[in-house]
Amino acid sequence: MADLYQFRTAPEEPLDCVYFLHTSGSDPIANIALEAKEKRALRTKIKGLAPRGEEGEIISGECPLDLAHRVTFVGLGEETAITHGKLRDALRRVMRQATRNREYQIGLAVSARVHGLSQAESRLFALREASIADYTFDQFKSKKNEFDKIDGLHILPLAKESEEQLEEQLGSVRLLRTSVQLARDLANRPGNDLTPETLSTAARDMAEDLNGLRVTILGKKELLKEKMGGLLAVSQGSIEEPRMIVLEHRPKKPKRSVVLVGKGVTFDSGGISLKPPKGMGDMKSDMAGGATVIGVMRAVAELELPIKVVGLVPTAENMPSGTAIRPGDIITTSSGKTVEIENTDAEGRLLLADALHYATRFNPDIILDFATLTGACVVALGHEAAGVMGNDKDLQATLMAIGERVGERVWSMPNYDEYLSYLSSDWADFKNAGSRPGGAVTAGVFLKQFVPEKASWAHIDIAGVGFLDKVHNGLPKGATGFGVVLTTTFLQGLLK
Repeated sequence: MADLYQFRTAPEEPLDCVYFLHTSGSDPIANIALEAKEKRALRTKIKGLAPRGEEGEIISGECPLDLAHRVTFVGLGEETAITHGKLRDALRRVMRQATRNREYQIGLAVSARVHGLSQAESRLFALREASIADYTFDQFKSKKNEFDKIDGLHILPLAKESEEQLEEQLGSVRLLRTSVQLARDLANRPGNDLTPETLSTAARDMAEDLNGLRVTILGKKELLKEKMGGLLAVSQGSIEEPRMIVLEHRPKKPKRSVVLVGKGVTFDSGGISLKPPKGMGDMKSDMAGGATVIGVMRAVAELELPIKVVGLVPTAENMPSGTAIRPGDIITTSSGKTVEIENTDAEGRLLLADALHYATRFNPDIILDFATLTGACVVALGHEAAGVMGNDKDLQATLMAIGERVGERVWSMPNYDEYLSYLSSDWADFKNAGSRPGGAVTAGVFLKQFVPEKASWAHIDIAGVGFLDKVHNGLPKGATGFGVVLTTTFLQGLLK
């Protein structure tokens, strides 16, 4: 990805192009910090090119200033219709245009606001999305096209925006960009490369690069000792042994205690309840929740938050074999509660059940879990929002409000106790799956049975937003890193 610079500290050589994003009928340079003579020259150019600011419009010409060789105006459409997705998509179009033109050092001027956000909130969103708009996952390409790489992205300050203010924002953007990229890279890695063992190694390597982040990896021996029957059952059909990744950020005199739990199924075939072949390759992403937690823990450590934050990632591979769990099997989780296996493809909740119970030892005030848990959530919400449910309406409301600000939407779903009857079993405490109706909700109700009593808990089902089969709302095909910005922002808000 491009290095992120402040414009006034740009290299002395002219940039290849400066991109101005503007709304319909607006003055593209009105709110950009430029000298009077620069604005006069640009306004003459604008008069000649006549950009209207309509959505999808891209108009370019020679730049009349020394700051760049070319200038391009990118339309966003009506100001009141600008959404997170539209602005994100426009930034992605900027990067595509720049790479097609082989522009390696580009400038970006964007003062337009996402409708409903303050100028500061919108500015931070635009800078953050611009920083990662050129994301690609080419780790397994034998020949990487270096001509498609933008070397530097230079941000033009807004009018009345000091360089100190901009640099502070860019510092936050760089930190979050690194964490989002980490989460995306992990979830994009194929199942033959990313196994429970290599995911654990990646988490350990990340922790060792940072001060104040402790990592513990529980192997099969330790999991047996902890009686984690859910995690062990899911893994028993695979030659890959399970792990529990424990990442701990423990500052002195922490103000709060938070546990983050992320589903880490590195490949999900469905087990004996085998998935259909179409789309099965995308099940490498069934550890996207775990990737989110690892990304957040990186941000937490770099920010040195005065909060105890623990990240738990139960990780396994769900495969069919002669040793795999079968429908009808009964397992005992680490909490002592028993589960009848109705569907081996409802495996994520078995991992999470053990991890949620394990969280008890950290005395959490708050628990957030992230999982690509149910296709039913995709049916309910599509690819526009994650589903959130839990035992604390205020916590859910806070997450929803933050999601609206940062562009990672979550939508509240019910978690009524009556849904537990959908999981009733004649032979065990409950089944791991019920009938088709209410599938996303019954998965959450199942998890609720393992949450420590005194903790505020929210379950975030990211099945529809954590991994995409095509570009959507400016987000790339593949892993999105959903939840990293949402959760980091939430944790920072606990300090206020």
